[in-house]
Amino acid sequence: MRLSRLSVAVIIALVTSASIAPSSSFAQNGSRRARRHAIMANRPYMPGTYAVGNRAPANPADVQAVTQAYRLLEQADHDYQGHRVKAMEHLRKAGRVLGVALKGDGKAKEQQGTSDSQLKQAQTMLQKMTANGVNGSRHVRAMQHVQRAQSEIQTALSIK
Repeated sequence: MRLSRLSVAVIIALVTSASIAPSSSFAQNGSRRARRHAIMANRPYMPGTYAVGNRAPANPADVQAVTQAYRLLEQADHDYQGHRVKAMEHLRKAGRVLGVALKGDGKAKEQQGTSDSQLKQAQTMLQKMTANGVNGSRHVRAMQHVQRAQSEIQTALSIK
């Protein structure tokens, strides 16, 4: 009788210690960041929703304005002494804040007049975005990048 109780106690102790002991991923990934990445890698993919926690999704008008302005700058000629590329980088950062991945370097060869009109059109889109009066921390952070992009576009248009 005592032997069976002892064996049951040993089995319970082994099961308990096995469930409490760190997993093999913990042993392999000692840092907190590595463990977090290992956990995140096992989560299911959730397409289209960039809202994290209680954060609401970005304003679709903002997303569309940043995306279209980026595409216009991408199509424009590249002879603006780097200011067009800087504006594209600021729009890429604004897109990241809004949950949009913008890619492309835009090495087009167009007439200067056509290229200037595309930059002006992108500038107009971004000005409408600043005037739409949307509030929220995401919009404010995105607008900081958009304003920097507008400044770079203005500088690019002053170059002849």
